Amino acid sequence: MKKSKRNRLIALTVPLVVVCGLLALIAPRYGTLSINLPLEHKPAFDEDTSTYPSQLRAEGNALVDTNGETLILRGIMPPDPAVLARKGRFNRPFFDEMAESGANIIRLPVHPERWERDPDYLWRYLDSAVAWNGENGVYTLIDLHFIGDIGTDRGAQMPDIRTTSRDFAIAFWRQVAAYFKETPHVIFEIFNEPAEISAADWRRNAQSLVDAIRSTGANQLIIVGGIDYSRDLSWVLETPIEDDNIAYAAHIYPAHSKTSWDPWFGEVSEQYPVVMTEWGWMEADPGGEQSYLVGSQKRVGEPLMAYLDLRGIGWVACWYDDEWKPAMFEKGLQQPTPFGQFVLQRLSGR
Repeated sequence: MKKSKRNRLIALTVPLVVVCGLLALIAPRYGTLSINLPLEHKPAFDEDTSTYPSQLRAEGNALVDTNGETLILRGIMPPDPAVLARKGRFNRPFFDEMAESGANIIRLPVHPERWERDPDYLWRYLDSAVAWNGENGVYTLIDLHFIGDIGTDRGAQMPDIRTTSRDFAIAFWRQVAAYFKETPHVIFEIFNEPAEISAADWRRNAQSLVDAIRSTGANQLIIVGGIDYSRDLSWVLETPIEDDNIAYAAHIYPAHSKTSWDPWFGEVSEQYPVVMTEWGWMEADPGGEQSYLVGSQKRVGEPLMAYLDLRGIGWVACWYDDEWKPAMFEKGLQQPTPFGQFVLQRLSGR
């Protein structure tokens, strides 16, 4: 081999070896490394939905299926599908495992920054997850996972995105609702946790998001959260959302006093469907950064479940994971935490 040709080969090979070495070093830390190739953008979800769960509708303070049977939603919530993919868990076996828990709904949190970062997110993640859940007889709750004020973009956990959260949310829901408008088992939760916003301002913005969904022709159930991080739904009794297929969401954690449950969401559940789309606890917080999550089965799990059962309120436990807190599993996703064990027992009927 001539020297010049050998030098060119070396020049090409060395960077490749360096890159491969770096990937080998960081792969264990970040789980699974993959290259996201562009995907075909189908205009709509096109799987056969004839065997999927039927569409739910609000009737009084209950949710009923197409046969008029009341259904109490009880389920679980994994991390954002893009995070599942990074961990090597965005696959059919993982979704089968969640369905086998006895859950009848899986809440999928979509973080705005991850959606914005991947123009194929809808087709890469939501299309597959919705299909897997449908085939497993499980409802899919798509949650746009903002935390903060949609009117001003205030909030420590508001994402760094290119547009306002209001404009983002309207565009997101127009696209997602149009794509899934013929998919009966999909439910839309318009904004994860409104915070630092008045009831009047939130209600006005929530109505705009509901109207954006309905403008696409989608008539599936829509879930609207309360103010103060989705704790407080008391405003609904005076100024409910104007739509005939709405349920309301509450989020309750150990720091939230039982004396507030009635005024926050219990009284609302007497007139409208309410689903607790987040709840959970962890036994300890060694770092002291999330003390509001510290609780126990006796102090949190049992009294909360008794309260929800009495009022016919459905729920989604958060998180079906071994890292995001409160976690249902210890590291490795094999051994449940006390919280996870309690949830799995409730879902299985044991």
